[in-house]
Amino acid sequence: MNTRLIAIMAAISIIAVVLSLMMGAQAFTPTDLWRLSQGEGELLQWILFWELRLPRTLLALLVGASLATAGGLMQGVTRNPLAAPDLTGVVAGAACMVVILSTLASVDAAWYPLAGVAGGAFVGALTFVIAWKNGLMPVRVVLAGVAMSSMCVAVMTGLLVFSGAEAGELFFWLAGGISGRGWAQLAQVVIWTGPPLLLAMLLVRWFRVLLLDDAVGRSLGISVSRWRLMFMLLAVVMTAGAVTVAGPVGFIGLVVPHITRQLLSDQSAAWLPLNAALGGLLLLWADLMARLPATAQEVPLGVVTALLGGPWLLLLMHKNIRRTG
Repeated sequence: MNTRLIAIMAAISIIAVVLSLMMGAQAFTPTDLWRLSQGEGELLQWILFWELRLPRTLLALLVGASLATAGGLMQGVTRNPLAAPDLTGVVAGAACMVVILSTLASVDAAWYPLAGVAGGAFVGALTFVIAWKNGLMPVRVVLAGVAMSSMCVAVMTGLLVFSGAEAGELFFWLAGGISGRGWAQLAQVVIWTGPPLLLAMLLVRWFRVLLLDDAVGRSLGISVSRWRLMFMLLAVVMTAGAVTVAGPVGFIGLVVPHITRQLLSDQSAAWLPLNAALGGLLLLWADLMARLPATAQEVPLGVVTALLGGPWLLLLMHKNIRRTG
């Protein structure tokens, strides 16, 4: 990456972080932030800053980085520009499994990420099996993913109708968002998304080989199928770990890899790290937009990302249909 791009991203990131720490029901001034960083300020301001605003900001960056990296991995190893976690049913599968455990069983919340991984992997695998016919055509993957996601949504809706008092909390979680999340939720996301995110960056050399023709990988002595499965599992774990805390936030994994390809070739060693950086930044700005309305209830983060990503998906499908005739 060139120095100018790094400088621009750093400036936008600093602005977003500062605004995230300032904005909320009780706004902070830059002076307030400085005093709080020095250990001064009122007790309420202290709680808002250290227990809510700061972990929420870090959580947005980490969730966005995980979803964007997962999208980049899926699109890369399948060579499919529409193979994002939310379009392949992985997000819906993870959310559905969490809802099933929440409504039908008394399971500790610590098991939700593992259940999300299992649900996301199962539904995602079914999507690719259904879509496979002499290869994975992008439109077929989207149609199969929509079908599987619709089935998951139907199951979740049916369970929520009869879940009683838990329905309100689950409906809020299903809308997607990181409002009210603290250090405990941040630690949970770090545990489940940190290792696969780091591993994906360390294995970027093999990921770049998978972007080439399979014959090239085999000529280099690489087990293409094994590495493809490895990266898909990393993507599923990252997605499920993010979804169990932030809810089914969509379109980050779809949009960000396409943006990074406009800035940098996906054969570059910096392409995956750039995905992570842009994903965290985009989700943080979306979270800021969710706080803008001066109402008692924030706009769900999933609504904001859907409004941003929906038109992008239509544009990508239109380009793909024109390309394939």
